[in-house]
Amino acid sequence: MPTVFLSYRRSDTEGEAGRLADALQNQLGQRFVFRDVVSISPGDRFDAVLEAELDAAKVVLVLIGPAWLEELKKRLAKGDTDYHRLEVATALKGGKRLIPVLLRGAELPRGAALPEDLIILTKCQTIRIRDESWKADVDRLIKAIGRPYRWDLLALRIVIAMVVIILAVWKVAPQFYPGRVSDYSFFRSLVLSLIGVYGLIELSVGYHYLRRLKRVRQNVQENGMPSKRES
Repeated sequence: MPTVFLSYRRSDTEGEAGRLADALQNQLGQRFVFRDVVSISPGDRFDAVLEAELDAAKVVLVLIGPAWLEELKKRLAKGDTDYHRLEVATALKGGKRLIPVLLRGAELPRGAALPEDLIILTKCQTIRIRDESWKADVDRLIKAIGRPYRWDLLALRIVIAMVVIILAVWKVAPQFYPGRVSDYSFFRSLVLSLIGVYGLIELSVGYHYLRRLKRVRQNVQENGMPSKRES
């Protein structure tokens, strides 16, 4: 399931949404980023897919361009179904980590201009992505999001690590221990020890990732906002 969910208005930031999604997929992996126009297959119930993917996401990026507030007001006045607003409101209600992404000089609206279910949005830390510094700004965003821990590749990493360790011991160890070239039990113990060290490293990385994710969730649920706003 995706780690990052992009929520945006096509009339406001469709181009930037595609460009940002491509950048995130290149850095985080395609399956960890959700954008509706490419992640929903023909024939799928898009409302059900949006609900499921939003529930699974760890971070929700709300793309805000110059026309964002005007379009929101138009839809409120007409009483039209506003799926973008529903996505943002659902993410806020669910305590998701929500990052407003300001594009093309847009500013975060004041709370008085927003409906009640979006007011908390004004308390979320923003990040500004500018065309003239796109790569640097996107890199800052990716750093803030954090790279996902690839549990799905754990078995593959273990197999690769075991092969590398065995080959390394077979090639290198005889140079340091020439007198024990034929000692099978010694080489087996050395291989198992190195595999054990690798296992501890994997556990440590996974543990720190889960702790970081837990701190982020607690911060959002308890405070509703980070310690400072970035613009």
